[in-house]
Amino acid sequence: MVRVLCRAILLWLALVPVARAEVLVYAVTDESWAPYWIVDGERISGILHDFMIALDARLPDDLQASHPLPPLRTQKLFREGQVQIECCVSQSWRRAAGQAEVSLWSIPVLDAEEMLLFAPGKGFPFRHLEDLRGRSIATVRGYGYVGSEYFQRNDGADAHALIFRVAQGHSEAGILDRLEWRYLRSRDPQLQAPSWQVEEGAVINRSQLRLRLHRDHAGHLAAINEAIRALQEDGTLARIVAE
Repeated sequence: MVRVLCRAILLWLALVPVARAEVLVYAVTDESWAPYWIVDGERISGILHDFMIALDARLPDDLQASHPLPPLRTQKLFREGQVQIECCVSQSWRRAAGQAEVSLWSIPVLDAEEMLLFAPGKGFPFRHLEDLRGRSIATVRGYGYVGSEYFQRNDGADAHALIFRVAQGHSEAGILDRLEWRYLRSRDPQLQAPSWQVEEGAVINRSQLRLRLHRDHAGHLAAINEAIRALQEDGTLARIVAE
């Protein structure tokens, strides 16, 4: 009798479907945004790269990075569902038609802070975005900026061009992400030269960076949020940012 019962249990277990880990692909672009994403050919590093590795370790599913692709290409693949995750962006950056409709958003992962940079001794008071009205502000070509309706953009190719324009007085100020500025300053000896000297000003905007999940995979959102909270609460995310 016991032997028959054991066989019945084994047969039942064999018929029960086994839950398998699902592979979720997350987008990696071929444009660096140091220190969040640092892309050197096929080699990827940076804060969000390390965060995704830590997140993968906390989830039952398998998170896999895409090959580095142009940003618009990754957004197209996300819209089509061929890429399931984008980490990590602000909701305001993905309002374009075809993007918002397919997006589900995680809890905030971290805040990106945009601050003013000034040439030494050339700072001006700032309390509201309207204080930038009519001023020439160094920016990076192709980037969107909160408050840009008030100021005159002075576009450069990248963050280095922005910093140099401010240092040389070609713009009254520049807008740069705080972590990006401190990363560049600590690693680029050129920025220590007198001709590149700038001063930090006020933070003018904060963007909550969230993980974006394709709506076809809504069933994974709760586990992703739980894992993000765990990485925040146990200090893992703070250590990643500080490194």
